[in-house]
Amino acid sequence: MTRYLTGALVTLIALPALSGCASEKRGTADAPVANHRGDDTPANVTNFPDGYANVATKCVAGAPGFRAFVTTREAAPVILADPACKG
Repeated sequence: MTRYLTGALVTLIALPALSGCASEKRGTADAPVANHRGDDTPANVTNFPDGYANVATKCVAGAPGFRAFVTTREAAPVILADPACKG
């Protein structure tokens, strides 16, 4: 369990530094993955009224037991333990 928490912490620290690598007009493009195919299943989205950030969440592919939360605001994703994510 400690190994997973350490990995999640390193990810939370590295993501803001790596997020500047996107190249699109709006600066929010997906990072290139070359020939590796990621998990393209839809995220669960919670829409909030105008003026509030929407939130999307889904289980982290390749990391059973963890869920990622992202928002439409400029903020780093958050990854938390979630036993419902079987992987």
